[in-house]
Amino acid sequence: MCGEERRGSPEATARFRHRLANLKRNGCNILLVGTDALDAACERLLGESSAGPRYRLFVTTDATPAIAHSKLTSAQSGPYRDEAAVVDWQADVRGGSGTDVRDGGETDVRDHFGQPFQCVSVEGDDLRDLGETVEETIEQFDSEVGSLSPAELRLCFDSITPLVADYDDRDVRRFLLGLTETVERFDGMAHYHLPAEYDSETVDSIEALFDAVVEVQYGDEIEQRWHLTDEDITTDWLPL
Repeated sequence: MCGEERRGSPEATARFRHRLANLKRNGCNILLVGTDALDAACERLLGESSAGPRYRLFVTTDATPAIAHSKLTSAQSGPYRDEAAVVDWQADVRGGSGTDVRDGGETDVRDHFGQPFQCVSVEGDDLRDLGETVEETIEQFDSEVGSLSPAELRLCFDSITPLVADYDDRDVRRFLLGLTETVERFDGMAHYHLPAEYDSETVDSIEALFDAVVEVQYGDEIEQRWHLTDEDITTDWLPL
């Protein structure tokens, strides 16, 4: 059900679209969950460049900074010269996949136009250092443009698995609360990868920290289902 309205009804659809418009205008943080197809949803949430410039920030905790290049190639399809940066967290955590070779000197990450963009490494396992570096990078974007417009900032956090696997719930919640508040302060749109089922204990423990949880799965096509955490709205499965 969607509140007291039937899911998929015109009333429920109108409420959902109205809420999404508000989130885009005022800033939002989205938890992206599922065991497959997350990258396709990620590219959609990074926004296209056809309507105006974007300022994209990638936080990599479980992948190399080079992952940003492939995502930018799809996102930067318009004529605008976007800005991008990577904050690469190099802490040795158990939750990481352990399959990527991480190079602390890797800085040659290039955007859609073939130009290198900023890559900042954060060493050590203190989440406060990671949060401060992300905030400073966003502030740098804001200073360069004068003031970021709503939805110009797009943040991709890939992924929060190492956090929930290796840190106390209290520390994870404190970190995420600080980061989500920073994103909203700049009217940005952030999404956080978590390859887990929606009904898992991990998702349940942090769902309330986000404006929405979006499930993604492969069906006949790639599908998405939205859960808006503050209005008791859950959609049907929709094409991505």
